[in-house]
Amino acid sequence: MATENPADQPKNNQAVPSPAEVICVLKKQASAGDIYEIISLNQGEQGGKPSFTLHRASYAESDNDGNKTLQRLFEDFGINGPPAHLQPGPQRRVHVIVSTLSGTGLSVQFYDSVLAPLLEAVGLTTAGESEPRDAEQQGSYHLLITQDAGSVKNFARGLADQAHGESNAKHTVVLLSGDGGVIDMLNGYTAATDSADIAPGHEADPQSLPLVAILPLGTGNALFSSLHKTVKSPAASDLVHGLRTLLRGKAAPLPSFKVVFPEGSRTITYSEVQEPAPTSSDSLETAGSTPSLEEQTGDVTHLYGVVVASYGFHSQLVWESDTPAYRRHGAARFQMVAQELLKESHAYRATVEMARPAAGGEAAGTERLGRDRHAYILATPVSNLEKTFCISPASRPLDGQLRLVHFEPVGGAKTMEIMMAAYDGGKHIDMRWGGPAEGGQGQGEGDGRVGYEDISELRITTHEQDARWRKVCIDGTIVEIPTDGCMVVRKETRRHLEVLVDETISY
Repeated sequence: MATENPADQPKNNQAVPSPAEVICVLKKQASAGDIYEIISLNQGEQGGKPSFTLHRASYAESDNDGNKTLQRLFEDFGINGPPAHLQPGPQRRVHVIVSTLSGTGLSVQFYDSVLAPLLEAVGLTTAGESEPRDAEQQGSYHLLITQDAGSVKNFARGLADQAHGESNAKHTVVLLSGDGGVIDMLNGYTAATDSADIAPGHEADPQSLPLVAILPLGTGNALFSSLHKTVKSPAASDLVHGLRTLLRGKAAPLPSFKVVFPEGSRTITYSEVQEPAPTSSDSLETAGSTPSLEEQTGDVTHLYGVVVASYGFHSQLVWESDTPAYRRHGAARFQMVAQELLKESHAYRATVEMARPAAGGEAAGTERLGRDRHAYILATPVSNLEKTFCISPASRPLDGQLRLVHFEPVGGAKTMEIMMAAYDGGKHIDMRWGGPAEGGQGQGEGDGRVGYEDISELRITTHEQDARWRKVCIDGTIVEIPTDGCMVVRKETRRHLEVLVDETISY
């Protein structure tokens, strides 16, 4: 069994869990003295796959030095029960979304082994996948296990529709997913609110916005890593940090940006379809079917994002690694695509313009980068694209400042050197080199550095004829824009969601 429950009587002959594993401590009064129930998470491997075990153990106060350890753990991780944002009732709806498509597919296992028993330990029960409204009236949370790529967006649209009729009800959404779950929540919610007829000055009260709690079970977990980058509590895994934040965190407005696309732009995705297997000459029935990947496209006018908007090497890597030609290679496809792109070292033909923030957050005029060939163009409001990949070292949790990272075509070896420096604490920002840019022919000179700018707006006009080189990436969504089309990225001044952050984070 993945969960270990405490014994009826507290036992002090067992070792207290390492602070790195402790999620929370419940302090209970008893006639013989206080009892501390410590809930911790042990992560390991079983059969070559990650495993999770939730431990619950009770410890009684005694006259020995163990009291200091228990008291210190309670000071760091103590709770008296579920926080306000996890108390279902008429004024609060609580939802748990298990994203089955996130990362390496561990969300269901983590929910069953860890989250469900943890919530039960602090007094929450599940009503299963019943209607959300009925579940909360019964004092329990609503569970949603995703069925397809549209499940979270559809849920978010429904949440926005409910919000118009329930202005007093607040919603907490616990997401067992990677960045994609948050992004689907954002775009699903805004799809409904943007289309609603809301008079100026009557926008939703920030405190009534859905509150998202992230349990990082994706591949990159860029948003979670960036939000927890400055947390000083005892070292712990991302999942332990996520559970601590769930129980002890505070709500904060989630910064975002909006990307507007030119007419003719389309999203590019790939989904599995079943193809009939070849039939034999002596049989009219198929012998079965085999799955294959088919390109799906859709018109798009705009998207909202919270992590990254890119053109060049980054967007190319994200797109090509998802194509059928590479998807069949599994995890190895990312390295394969990167090596091929570094070998080609394509110089992306585009006009890049940016507006810098001025006093009051308004744009201070537009300026154009002095070259028409580029290798890397990436705008982001967060510090990390992965836990150890620091793309924007000046970014701080929740500061919301868009920053642009860019450099000229410099060849595969130098591009790899720059990327490796980003893994070394963001040291790519200080990189300089002499001589002309490799492949920098055309208008403008290479400036021999990694550019790093605070911006309020970014405009990218691609001049590529080949559709292969006209793909942009918005938080993992690939969009193909037409030749001479202009993509505009702007910092959002309006907030659409709240996010749960560590109690020590200031904003």
